[in-house]
Amino acid sequence: MTDLALTGAVGQMVSHGLILAILFLLVGIIETKVGTRELDVLNGLMNPIRGLPLTSALLVLGGMASAGIPGLIGFVTEFLVFQGSYVAYPLQTLLCVVGTGLTAVYFVILLNRTCFGKLDNAIAYFPKVTFEEQLPAYLLAGLIVFLGIQPNWLVKWGEPTATAMIAALPPVVVEVVADEELEQGVVVPQG
Repeated sequence: MTDLALTGAVGQMVSHGLILAILFLLVGIIETKVGTRELDVLNGLMNPIRGLPLTSALLVLGGMASAGIPGLIGFVTEFLVFQGSYVAYPLQTLLCVVGTGLTAVYFVILLNRTCFGKLDNAIAYFPKVTFEEQLPAYLLAGLIVFLGIQPNWLVKWGEPTATAMIAALPPVVVEVVADEELEQGVVVPQG
């Protein structure tokens, strides 16, 4: 475990909280205005005349942040975790990178089915979302973008916690064992 990976993990907790908060808030708004959360019924919400364009745009932002798109908070924290953990766990880190790619795929599918496409004619117009209903989403979106562009604030807040956590871990005793055939050192953790 490295300081960098743990700093990224602490930042990921904040990132995950902000991203999930905006996604759950927007799903609640959509369910309230449309009357359902069923993906087979939802489509065309990005329609500027009859749909929920601002809510859909914020949903796209939340999906992009969750998928780890650069410039948003999700990218910064995932990159720190991957960079810090690759040294100790290269295979597991690469599997996590693949998992992040799959996250992007299912968010693209979700957003394509809900926000884009033809708006169903069964419902002519959805009720408008008021500013007061979307204000928390605007604030969360601002934090997601701001901390994605200016990540040193998030790292500065999380680094003391990560350093204290590393310092509290018991020390690992390392014994070097000589391999006679290869004449290389092998590190064997004790304890």
